[in-house]
Amino acid sequence: MPHLIAIESSESQRRQLSEKIQELAKKGWPLNGRFESEHFGTWQALFENAITPGLFVERELIVIESAESFGVFPDELKTFLEDDKSDCIIILVFSSESASKNLKSIIDKIEVIKPEAQVPPWKRQEWLMSIAKRDKFAITKEAAELLGDSIESQEELLSELHKLALYADGREINIDDVQNLSFDEGGRAQIIFLDSVCDNKPSEVARALKYLKTGSMLPVLAALTNRLRPAMIISCFQGKYQDSALKASGSDPAKKNYALVKSRTAMRNFGAEAVKKFMARSARLSFLEKTNRAEGWQGFELILWELMSSKNLI
Repeated sequence: MPHLIAIESSESQRRQLSEKIQELAKKGWPLNGRFESEHFGTWQALFENAITPGLFVERELIVIESAESFGVFPDELKTFLEDDKSDCIIILVFSSESASKNLKSIIDKIEVIKPEAQVPPWKRQEWLMSIAKRDKFAITKEAAELLGDSIESQEELLSELHKLALYADGREINIDDVQNLSFDEGGRAQIIFLDSVCDNKPSEVARALKYLKTGSMLPVLAALTNRLRPAMIISCFQGKYQDSALKASGSDPAKKNYALVKSRTAMRNFGAEAVKKFMARSARLSFLEKTNRAEGWQGFELILWELMSSKNLI
């Protein structure tokens, strides 16, 4: 009889599945087949197949895609479940959020692989560096900061980090690697945009915006508010409280930090009140985008140019 492993739906699901297959293969359970749930149709038919492993294997691993179509796990099959030493292990891959409902009656008897926790933007630098350390390669703080600020998807971030590690081939990944290799034309336009806002270069901002406006506004808004977060903290706290707040947000003032350097530049160019006003208006704009009162790029440009003209430096 089989041991069941369920993988809940998430953006990291395919990687989690691949890692679990590799882990079990090393322990002696080779992958013997991948099937859509329709191949068996019912829980009963799936378990009947699990009784007789492959002809030439003592242990086997079977992956079932779209397992939610089996429906609720039947009570009469509960007694046939085995622990993780079973000769047959079945990984159930759920493409919808029904794993906990369908398997509720046996949830304490099986292994459930849940979606990975999302790392907040202000902790992404530390998170990327910890992954690099775990996987035995290195990345500079500035490179990790830029990578974390520029790519929204956590799964895409992981993939990009490991691509950079392969390219670096043993040396430390630096900010030039990230700038040159991790972004397409749109990504490079966003980097130019963020740096040019902080440096108060309106002509560069306008050129980058022309390209960025072909896509969605919210990712650009999120990237800019992430970049200016240290500036907002600086504008709200003074002395030792400022240092503590910056450290808590992932920007150690005692160390070289790309985003912090750029935020200080923005503070010098626009002043504390202008930065705080922009961040408040950004929160409002983000909220409106999720309602029927969205202001889109027009609303974004309004608060952006108000920020950049706050000291009449344009």
